[in-house]
Amino acid sequence: MKHSVAGIVREDGLFFIAHRIPSGEMGCRWEFPGGKVEEGESFQETLVREYEEEFGVKVKVGSFIGETSFVHKGNKVLLHAYEVIFPDEDFQWVLSEHTEVKWVKLEEIETLPFVDSDLLLLPYVSEWNKNN
Repeated sequence: MKHSVAGIVREDGLFFIAHRIPSGEMGCRWEFPGGKVEEGESFQETLVREYEEEFGVKVKVGSFIGETSFVHKGNKVLLHAYEVIFPDEDFQWVLSEHTEVKWVKLEEIETLPFVDSDLLLLPYVSEWNKNN
């Protein structure tokens, strides 16, 4: 079974989302950034690597939020969501896989063209948001 991770960043009641570049199956859609877990990596290590590759930022990984599953090209994938914490100091964004980023309210996500698998995480994110 394959594993992917999604990083959930929340600051001041808003959530960080990113708009994917036009290529690929999920092109031009919004997402919680993350990616495929590579062999030998923990879920947390994957998130640190993905945020550094996609945004040029070193993050910390916080608590586990939830997981769901979906089928991609005939393979079942488990998607694990974790809290991601941006550094306190200022940093420069480097967008390699995305055209833009923005901060939105949780209820706004369902109104956007969002990646289907990430939408499956919304009940967990909503519950985590209420309790933390």
